[in-house]
Amino acid sequence: MKKRPLFLFMMLAIGIMMMPIAVFSANADTDVRIPQMKSQPIEVLVNARKVKFPDQKPKLENNQVLVPLRFVSDKLGGKLDLKGKEITIVKGDRTVNLLIGAKTAMANGKTITLGAAAQAVNGRTYVPLRFISEALGEKVEWDKVTKFVWIGSKEIPELMDILELKDIKPYEHYFKGQEFLMDLCYEGCKPATKAYVVSYDDLPFKVRGEAYYRLDMANKEGRVLIRATTTDKGVMGTGFALLNPKSKARYMPASNIAKENDGDFRFHYYLVSHPLDVESKDYTIDEADYLAIRADYPGYILIKNPFN
Repeated sequence: MKKRPLFLFMMLAIGIMMMPIAVFSANADTDVRIPQMKSQPIEVLVNARKVKFPDQKPKLENNQVLVPLRFVSDKLGGKLDLKGKEITIVKGDRTVNLLIGAKTAMANGKTITLGAAAQAVNGRTYVPLRFISEALGEKVEWDKVTKFVWIGSKEIPELMDILELKDIKPYEHYFKGQEFLMDLCYEGCKPATKAYVVSYDDLPFKVRGEAYYRLDMANKEGRVLIRATTTDKGVMGTGFALLNPKSKARYMPASNIAKENDGDFRFHYYLVSHPLDVESKDYTIDEADYLAIRADYPGYILIKNPFN
């Protein structure tokens, strides 16, 4: 058999060495290593506190956030007058006039072209949030990373400043057989005696200066994950636990499935279940009553499960 020239093998080896190495990019839409996010609802915050919309939720249209008209009077202090399709909003010396379906509006005597018109949906009137807020003198900022609309101050409070501590005894049964998880830190700590019981609507908040913005569901190659959007820059991230009344508490360290960041934001992933993992393959997120943040804090942080 005729031998191949040595230089061919050398060229092949050099070619392999020079092949481009896949570089992780948190912002690359085509990076298959980034878990796929499930739908993330838009949240509106006034002075860094989340606004509750009991029935009709904010929606995005033509890159414009629209909110139910009642929000304007309840949160922005505008006085409403709705006659047929004509909407008039007055706040102090400011006046806004809109017509449902029209792409122009009047703000303090000036004609403004709208990115999205006011509209009627299921018996509710929706209006463009940025236009209304700014016309009434409120500062508005859209954050595409968190899908937050910020109105007014963006100063996020410490959790201890918005909630009072409760006795942890009513929640101790969740830790049966896993009592070590009640420690407020990982070494040399005593079990927690108090807890902060947190509604998902209490987010965002800070834990010793690190902000927690939102929790969302994600998946990657069959894995079910929780993604925490935070400013926690720790390599491992703060650990979570799933508290299920029918089984042992499950500790979830931040996973190495993906490392992702965007400016000051950090995204930590926590594995809920995996089809190849004996302990978690049949676990579903709706089995948990609470998601617990195991942090060095005056009380254990118990977040009521927003996914069940």
